[in-house]
Amino acid sequence: MVLDKFILISFPIILLINFLFVRNYQFLFLKKTRDNQFHKPQAFHYISTPRIGGFLIFFFIIIFLIIFAKKNLFFSQIIYLGATFFFLGFLEDLKLNIKPELRLFLMIIFSFSIIYFLDLKINNYQFSTLNNFINSNKIISSLVVCLCLIFIVNGCNFIDGFNGLLIIHTIIILGILYFINSQNYNSGLINYFIFFFIIVCFSVLIFNFPQAKIFLGDSGAYFLGATISLLTIEISNSNKETSPFFFACILFYIFFEVFFSFFRKIIFLKSSPFKPDKKHLHMLLYEFVFSKFKKKRLANYITSILVNLFYFFLITPLFFFYNDKVFCQMYFLFLLIVYLLIYLWLKEKLVLSS
Repeated sequence: MVLDKFILISFPIILLINFLFVRNYQFLFLKKTRDNQFHKPQAFHYISTPRIGGFLIFFFIIIFLIIFAKKNLFFSQIIYLGATFFFLGFLEDLKLNIKPELRLFLMIIFSFSIIYFLDLKINNYQFSTLNNFINSNKIISSLVVCLCLIFIVNGCNFIDGFNGLLIIHTIIILGILYFINSQNYNSGLINYFIFFFIIVCFSVLIFNFPQAKIFLGDSGAYFLGATISLLTIEISNSNKETSPFFFACILFYIFFEVFFSFFRKIIFLKSSPFKPDKKHLHMLLYEFVFSKFKKKRLANYITSILVNLFYFFLITPLFFFYNDKVFCQMYFLFLLIVYLLIYLWLKEKLVLSS
């Protein structure tokens, strides 16, 4: 089969192209993406580093979709929405310094318009009353999908500051989606796409972790967030026996980082939710690890590994009960409690040690 051969030979070719881009980006327009802001809250680098990881991922994914995904509505959604978020992020990578409020406004306007036009919806919210209310009105349905998309996209951007954290997390989520889609006999082109996506992410991870030669950039975080969201919606819609809360659980960590941060800043800090700080869960964990090892880069690497190991450990029980709607619903609440307790524990530990 053409797809089998394509995927078989793709990894070494992608790796070679990535290597050439990393070595020669300064001769292209990509040189403008160099990150030399060494004093921002999530800066762990000491030399100018290009934010071209997102460009590379977007480049390979679009090639795959153009070759193999003609006249496919779902892949059209990825092209239109993925490209929209990618270019919004890429403008920031090129240091055009668009205000966060304006970026958010543009995200909402563009994504809502595309979602409405393509009639993208979540078919099952697990509760019939909620289903009927949301899906009975196209505007409401499109707005809900738009808000879900915005949360995940911005959540991905929140956790992108640490080497490998977002890419490893993305690979784990893609692996889970591949597993679910295979178990429910809905494999095929989507699973080929997911497998190719994993290959592309891994090829970029090699240059991003442990020591970063490239960063994902806002374009990469936005594109990964949008594509993960769309894949989750598509697989949820096509695997009707699987609990919608299962999919909410696998996206929970990303959701928690942005949702909790948003309300923490507004309610407790009385500050703008767009103002960056060092109080996100992964940053508190970093401070805790740093207090033990006293090495900035090492603490960065360990934090990325710990966050994803803990996430995978928490998600593992769901593999056995993904069709159990009540269990998945209760497990979502369990995850909320666990992450809140971890956050409070880390915060207390850091206060006591300071």
